[in-house]
Parts: sequence; C-alpha cells; structure tokens
Amino acid sequence: MFAYSGVRWLALAFITLSFACSGTATSGGGDTTPETELPPADSAIGTLRLAGPNGGRWYPDGSSDGEEPSLTSVPGHNAFWFAWSVFHPGTDVWEGEPIAQATVSEDPSGQCTVPCGDIFSGCPGRDCIPPLDSPAMVPVGDAGLRYLADDDIVLGVLTDEGARAYPHNVLWWHEVANEEVGGQAFAMTLCPLTGSGLMFDRRGFLPGQTVRLGVSGLLYNSNLIMWDRESESLWSQMRLESLSGPEIGSSSPLLPVFEMTWLAWRTLHPDTVAISSETGFPRDYQRYPYVRGGFDYRTNDNDTFGPTDPQPDTQFENKDMVFGVAVKGVFKAYVWKHIQERLGADQGVISDEVGGTPIAVVFHLPSRYVHAFERSVGGSLIELELESE
Repeated sequence: MFAYSGVRWLALAFITLSFACSGTATSGGGDTTPETELPPADSAIGTLRLAGPNGGRWYPDGSSDGEEPSLTSVPGHNAFWFAWSVFHPGTDVWEGEPIAQATVSEDPSGQCTVPCGDIFSGCPGRDCIPPLDSPAMVPVGDAGLRYLADDDIVLGVLTDEGARAYPHNVLWWHEVANEEVGGQAFAMTLCPLTGSGLMFDRRGFLPGQTVRLGVSGLLYNSNLIMWDRESESLWSQMRLESLSGPEIGSSSPLLPVFEMTWLAWRTLHPDTVAISSETGFPRDYQRYPYVRGGFDYRTNDNDTFGPTDPQPDTQFENKDMVFGVAVKGVFKAYVWKHIQERLGADQGVISDEVGGTPIAVVFHLPSRYVHAFERSVGGSLIELELESE
C-alpha cells in the first residue's frame, strides 16, 4: 500500500515490542497510577448529584434520580495534551489560547489522507498486539478481577444488559475490544501512547456491515491505527477517519464513553461486570508495560514516543490530561489541571457551548472523571450544578 524506511521500522518495532507486545512487563505495583500526578481514588462520587431546575436531579453518569429523562452524553474522550493538540490544531481550549494552527500536507500519491511516510510501524504486522473479541466479563468480587486496584482506570459503558467496564490494565496489552451486547455492537479502544480511550459504533464504519476492528501495527503521530477485517481499511483512532484503503477519508463513528477510576465506577454501578484476567493471553494485567529508560511514559513529558507533525502546542505540558469533546465536527479541549486552577475546585460543572450545542462538562478529578452532557431535557435548555447529598 505504501512504503516506509526499513531502518525506522526496525528501530521503532524493537522499541515498541520491548514494552508493548511481550508477555513480560517492566514495572510493577498493584496501584498502576503515578502517585505524584493524581490524588488517591475517591468513592465520594457516589454522593454527588447534578441538580437542575424544578427539582430535577441526576447521577454523575446522567441517569435520572427521579422521573426526568436521562441526560444525553456528548461524544468525547480523554487524551494526553500533546496528542490532542497535534490531532486538533487551531481548535479552542476552555479558558486558554486556541491550539496553534497547523496544516497537514496531502500525500502526492493519493493513497493516504496524510503523508504516507508519516505512517510508521510500531510492531510487525496486523494484530501483533492481539485484540479481544467478546472477552469474558465477570462481576465485582470475582477472582478474575483481583488484578484491579481502586486507582486503576476503566472505560465504562451502560448497555441494555447493564454496566460494563473495560480496564486500562487489559487494554494496555490489547488496545481493542470488540463487543456485541444488548443489541449494541461497539469497540472499546485504548492507545497507551496518546492516553486516548475511545468507543466506536462497529455498525457505522461500513454500510450494512458490522466490522471487527484489530490493531494494524501501524502508528500515526504515535497514535493507534486500527484496521477492519471487512474492507481492510486503516483507521486512525484520534484523527477519526480512514487514513488509507477502500474507505479512505471516511469518518469513524465515535460514541460517548465514560472514564474514571475502578472505585468510582463500581461505586456508581455496583452491579457492573468487567473484563476478567482470563483472556486467553499470558499477560500480567497488574503491571504497566510502558516504561523507557526507567521513566513511566505517562508522566515523562519529554517522551512522545515518536516525532509528530505538527509539533505539539506548548501552552501545556505534553502529558497533561485533556478531556476533549466533538460536537457536529467542532472540537474543544478542557485541560484537567487548568480547570482546577481556574475554578479552584476539583469537582463541579462547566456550562459551555460547542458547535452550537449547549453542553455541561461535569468533573470530579479525584475520580479522574470528566464527561460532557447536552444541557437540555425534554427540549428545554437547563443549567446544571453539582451538589453533595
């Protein structure tokens, strides 16, 4: 499809395989979240309610605490600042300067939506990092969840069959989980190099088909490139489009996803199920594998794995965490530490408007929770505030 440097391929494949594709991890600890960056996990999120006019109240996941309809989530996800700024140049930052403008060059061959030479190999071949298909899910308290600590992070979804959690611990090693639950067909995806956990509608990639996503082994701007087995197109996780193949230029069907600590998720959803450690692969899901030169990749601001084009915006540190929303093709970033500094609080609600849609960005940073809802119920615009019971 396209060529790239053999020297670069071998160097990057060796680096990636050394901490991503082996069965042996390089750093340990039951609590896999860097203590220097984050507060301890906090179950206080269970006492919080979103309060609206006329006595309306909602849980932090948007479900009603009374007779009102549930709040509607806005598509969005967390990511490292360097990645968000690279993939969304020129877009707005809440209470900050817009991200520096940049233009991505077109590939002269027309085979890629970005320069084909900027797509490089992270590990050798399709599914070199093995995706999961309908992984075994077990309830809270099951021995298959002993690998999870309170501070560990999960991606969560509410289905017609109940709450389900997809821990980072497992997705570090697999990056894609294909699911079909309660009439929904979705894929949970995590790119450890960009800190980005996104959920996609597997029925929205190809007309009339349910795709099965895998890990292509390729990266663009250090971000996961997926492939679908039906058309064999390549899909950039954060660029939200097909970079190459029969579906080149097609948009990815992004879905809203919840992300928070395991303690917070099971506090809100004690009946949740989560991926069992019995995945059929020899991985140690208690250990974070991305350590280079003795540095934890999540907190080493000097390491973006590979060079990016454009270069990251410098108004925040590379590994600062960002929650970004995508509304009608308009993107906006909410930098966690900036929220805390500007509002002087680690929990609250930001009323905003993105893409002409009024939204509420709800945050509870001790739980590593930031999420966006539409500010309307039953067709009426509302204001929300966070309160404790």
